[in-house]
Amino acid sequence: MLHLICLLCLVDISVAVMDLTMTSNGTTSAHHFRLSCISGERDTDGIQLSITKDNSIVLRADSPHFNVQRPQTKEVVATGFTGFDHTGIFYCHSKRGSDQLGSITLINNYSKGHFKPVRVTLTASKGDEVKLIMDVVKTQRRDITWKFNGNYYYMTPIADVQNHTAVLDMIKVDESHTGIYSVGYVGDSALYSAWIRLIVRGCPKNKWGSDCDKDCPECLNGGVCHDKDGDCVCPPGFMGMRCETACREGMFGRNCQESCKSENGCQGLSFCLTDPYGCSCASGWHGDRCRKPCLEGMYGADCLLSCNCKNKGKCNRFSGCQCPTGWRGQYCEKSDRAPEILDMASNLEGNLNSSHRITCSATGHPLPSHMSIELRKLESTVLKASHTTMDSKKSTAHFEIPRLSAEHNGLWECRVSTNGGQDTFKFTLTVKEPPYPSTAPKLLSRSSKQLVVKPVDTYKGDGPIISTKLLYKPVDTEDSLSSVIVYGSDQITLPNLKPSTKYQVRVQLARPGDGGEGPLGPEAIMETDCPGPSSPRNVQADALSINAVRLQWQPPEDPNGGIVKYSIEYQPVGQSSFHPWVDTEDGNKTVKDVTSLNGSTLYQFRVRAFSKVPGKWSKFVQARTRGDGFSNYIPTTQQVGRPMVEDHQLLWAVVGSVAVTCVTILLALLVLFYIRKSVLKRKRTFTYQSGSGEETILQFNSGTLTLTRRPKPSSEPLTYPILEWEDIKFEDVIGEGNFGQVIKAMVKKDGIKMSAAIKMLKEFSSENDHRDFAGELEVLCKLGQHPNIINLIGACENRGYLYIAIEYAPYGNLLDFLRKSRVLETDPAFAKEHGTASTLTSQQLLQFAADVTTGMHYLSDKQFIHRDLAARNVLVGDNLVAKIADFGLSRGEEVYVKKTMGRLPVRWMAIESLNYSVYTTKSDVWSFGVLLWEIVSLGGTPYCGMTCAELYEKLPQGYRMEQPRNCDDEVYELMRQCWRDRPYERPPFSQISVQLNRMQEARKTYVNMALFENFTYAGIDATAEEA
Repeated sequence: MLHLICLLCLVDISVAVMDLTMTSNGTTSAHHFRLSCISGERDTDGIQLSITKDNSIVLRADSPHFNVQRPQTKEVVATGFTGFDHTGIFYCHSKRGSDQLGSITLINNYSKGHFKPVRVTLTASKGDEVKLIMDVVKTQRRDITWKFNGNYYYMTPIADVQNHTAVLDMIKVDESHTGIYSVGYVGDSALYSAWIRLIVRGCPKNKWGSDCDKDCPECLNGGVCHDKDGDCVCPPGFMGMRCETACREGMFGRNCQESCKSENGCQGLSFCLTDPYGCSCASGWHGDRCRKPCLEGMYGADCLLSCNCKNKGKCNRFSGCQCPTGWRGQYCEKSDRAPEILDMASNLEGNLNSSHRITCSATGHPLPSHMSIELRKLESTVLKASHTTMDSKKSTAHFEIPRLSAEHNGLWECRVSTNGGQDTFKFTLTVKEPPYPSTAPKLLSRSSKQLVVKPVDTYKGDGPIISTKLLYKPVDTEDSLSSVIVYGSDQITLPNLKPSTKYQVRVQLARPGDGGEGPLGPEAIMETDCPGPSSPRNVQADALSINAVRLQWQPPEDPNGGIVKYSIEYQPVGQSSFHPWVDTEDGNKTVKDVTSLNGSTLYQFRVRAFSKVPGKWSKFVQARTRGDGFSNYIPTTQQVGRPMVEDHQLLWAVVGSVAVTCVTILLALLVLFYIRKSVLKRKRTFTYQSGSGEETILQFNSGTLTLTRRPKPSSEPLTYPILEWEDIKFEDVIGEGNFGQVIKAMVKKDGIKMSAAIKMLKEFSSENDHRDFAGELEVLCKLGQHPNIINLIGACENRGYLYIAIEYAPYGNLLDFLRKSRVLETDPAFAKEHGTASTLTSQQLLQFAADVTTGMHYLSDKQFIHRDLAARNVLVGDNLVAKIADFGLSRGEEVYVKKTMGRLPVRWMAIESLNYSVYTTKSDVWSFGVLLWEIVSLGGTPYCGMTCAELYEKLPQGYRMEQPRNCDDEVYELMRQCWRDRPYERPPFSQISVQLNRMQEARKTYVNMALFENFTYAGIDATAEEA
């Protein structure tokens, strides 16, 4: 704890304002003039003090002459001035090595000058209105010149001088106005001028911090709030966090540790402190040479403060109101009262080895301060507060025990002591041991994907148990532990496990309070069951004959091991007796003929697969066996004579002729059907090379996209949402390229009408075009839905051609949208009236970029490489949301090596893609950097004016696009990070997204759309973009 207290002391010193004071004795005689610079820091080792005179604001032909001595380590003195060397601007510097610790400025005006400042320094806050006032000592019929840091600033006509006073009004000052102001008659010698120093805090009144968002403390007795660290800089003669404590007469410094050596105390001394305080007389004195005591009722530095004492308090010109017994406060307005500890529990408990916090609140007059409240363990430890919070009614001290041990058990007390008295409160602190199981968890039941566990029988340590956590992971893996937490349950179910897998299971118990979690209990090994396969899919039953039905199905989605056979159960519908079944010969067969059935009978069938154990049954399907048509007809014969025989022969001839004709027609129709089906099938089948080098055949049939990769015999169907041809109503063509076109349409899906963009290939498109088009559907199916990608609505196959419906983006592609915003070209009058080069704001442009990074982060997580990321392939949807589109070149692999010839977006391609045809997510990051440049330039052409051959040559040599004039350095630096030579040095999309979101929250104009001088848009070369 002692270490903690010492650390807090060091922290206080490190952040406080430098304790540095510069004094002058104010004499008019150069020979007796004396300057002193004093460091009040306790650690003076290595501190170098110096006194210098300015020769830049007040120019002199010769160097000033005076002696500088260091009579003691913390003070340096300047004496031995001659002539006018004591008049002007002086500096005190404090350094340690090469580090500047602080500096002070002191002004000594010529005693016989023509002007005299009312105050030699003036402190203001940002945004204040300021008046610099000079008394005119000697009136002349000449205009008055004001200078700022030695340069002309303002002219006051002599006619404007009233009551022998020259005034310079300044409105809404800021830090740039800080400096030395001088006033003199036109043509007069600088010696007869007078100087005044204005100090402007970097924050508005009563605010401090880098963002000026923190409230200053109430600095009493003329103290000034430091705008950088919030400390009160106290005037000479006062000390304390809020300058609330008066020093004894003749004392000064941050802790009143310095004294004025003269028998008259600090009379006649001018004091200058670190900014933003400035200079003044010591407390109790005023006047241009600080020799006049304060008038009755006034006190403080320069006698600027009124006592206004109440309750018979007496005004002291050095310290303010001196209060009688029983009263306190700046004006003796508060009564003293003994401190009283408030609402503290008599029994506290904490958990062993945890960090424990205790608070103790007390009231009283005066309010207890930070160090006046402490905790004591009787006859042992004394604990100081880490910090204290105060409001108008009470002080609350916060204590922390970093690690509770058994030694902290026992009786404690909180003690508070003030000028009004003392109070104590005793309490008991009990250290509890967190609970832990004494036995391993027990398995109650199991299935293929879950275990039901009884976590604990008995435990050691202290209760009550408020939660039970089961931690588990597969045995012999590096996986991190998963966990399930329950509250007050006798058993816990571990869900979503792997079948036939051994798991390591442990239990952790917790009791109330911080650090209440106990150590892990003993380990148990539990194993999940082997599951059966899921149910077979798409079971179909077709009657073959009077006594046979053919069953067909697709394998289960989850085989859960190798399938060894299928079993088919069947029975007549409505029969509840014995269910017969048949099995397939092996697990690869998905067709089975069920025979020995009854004719003209409706049967129901179901199928299940077997691995090591039986799987789930499919749903029932029904089929009716055929009838023979003659089972109820017994022919009869009668001997009626020959004509009867001839009639029968004629009947059979007619029947036979009709039957042959029907069969011939039926066969002809079947032949035509299969020919047409073959032709259409050829139209629906395309072959292309996938990224892995395998030849892929694509077939579009009944809502599935089937990709068969040779030489593998198996196929991988991808299901896509089906749109019916009748549900598509085409409207206008909204885009067209070399091999395809996009048409706006109204589609109906699931009974809901919506706008869509229909993509289709032109007739006679090449094989590569078909490849990219089918690949885009594959990518859209695999990607799923995301707000920052163009999402798939569905697909439709009609007459052998594929149509892909994607969501409609009403604002078109981002490139055209950016170029249309160039209002200086489209509507110059509007641009000049509003002073803007674009209808889009900096926030909207950054939002486009942020949307794209969010979408690309999603793509990279899915291990997809876009390969053609550019503004033309980003669409602008409702609410100006940017959505990534055109996945025709996308690949679902971590690394893709292009092996085919085709169009290349050269101006957006990374170096490794140009040189080696290698594409990764980091290549997409490069392309995003170019896209960001497009956004900032409002749709400019990248590398405008350069050929592709020049790009191949210059990019590897380090050439990159220049920073757009309207682009902030931070945005351009982000582009440069995306364009790094080495792919692994480029930031991931997740990091880019964080940077862009931070820029948006900063509310800073990162993309300047204002019409600055000589504004020009980035060039556009449409022909170069196609290269």
